[in-house]
Amino acid sequence: MWLWPYGRWGGFDGIGRAAKRIEELGFDSITVSDHTVCPTGPEGDGLMPDWPDWAVTSAYLSTITTRLRIVACVAIPYRSPLVTAKQVATIDDLSRGRLTLAACVGWWEREFDMLNVPYARRGAVMDEYLEAMRVMWTEERPRFDGEFVSLCDLVFEPRCYQRPHVPIWIAGGAGRKSLERLWRVGDGWMPMGDDRPALLGETIARIKDGAEQRGRDSRRLSFRYTIGLGEAESALGLLSSAIAGANGGIVADEPSSTASFAGNADQVVDAIHQYAEAGFTELAINPSGRSYAACMERVEWFAAEVLPLLEAGLRDVRCGSPDRPA
Repeated sequence: MWLWPYGRWGGFDGIGRAAKRIEELGFDSITVSDHTVCPTGPEGDGLMPDWPDWAVTSAYLSTITTRLRIVACVAIPYRSPLVTAKQVATIDDLSRGRLTLAACVGWWEREFDMLNVPYARRGAVMDEYLEAMRVMWTEERPRFDGEFVSLCDLVFEPRCYQRPHVPIWIAGGAGRKSLERLWRVGDGWMPMGDDRPALLGETIARIKDGAEQRGRDSRRLSFRYTIGLGEAESALGLLSSAIAGANGGIVADEPSSTASFAGNADQVVDAIHQYAEAGFTELAINPSGRSYAACMERVEWFAAEVLPLLEAGLRDVRCGSPDRPA
């Protein structure tokens, strides 16, 4: 389950109760997102004002759950790779190997300006930072010399609990640079935006082919899609469109949004089947609602009415575990 927008949960007490409950219901992962500030005016459409720190939130979730995988969508260029690598490794150690890093390039230009990060070069910054982080996670005496970061004469501990390091999913669009990044360092793809299974399936096929051509086993890659549960909310659609547009979305000539499903359980399952057939191996939900009660009502319904049908007919689709879809 994707937690964003955060404000509807009523603070960390509500977030904690939701996390514990979805673990009880059999879901396999919970997703957090990353922004430092929220703009005012039209630029803020879809963002919502509440953005607790991704690392603090992930660490909190890891201490109140025992099984849930924590998927952290992190804007890699925002922070020194030493800081991000330390946060990721510490949380992975704290959670005993339950963290997945969904690496994002970022998309809001003013936020880059405020963080003193070159927006136009964010892709190059991200590529170098990811390489430096992998060096810190895997080498006894990390050494790295790049344009944006250099490392030497240091010890980096603790390293990730998972070996060689946490899974790295590449989140965002399907532009050439994004796919090259995935083929080089990614363990999975998490598109943000676009609700057309057929077109997404074409991209998944291209990713698999490219991985095999580069000597990688495409069967080891994860493909994760997030669906809206309930009536479509303008905030989710606006945010998905903004991210896809800024990061080389699958299409550029029309708006792109995240799919939202409402209806009876059979209709929702039929819709989810389309994404499974497209090649997605993991599905996450983002329940609509402006309060804890409204969101959890949809989650409880999904667990009671949809999960049993998915277990019967979609055994190859999972969310963090091979045993149960979510």
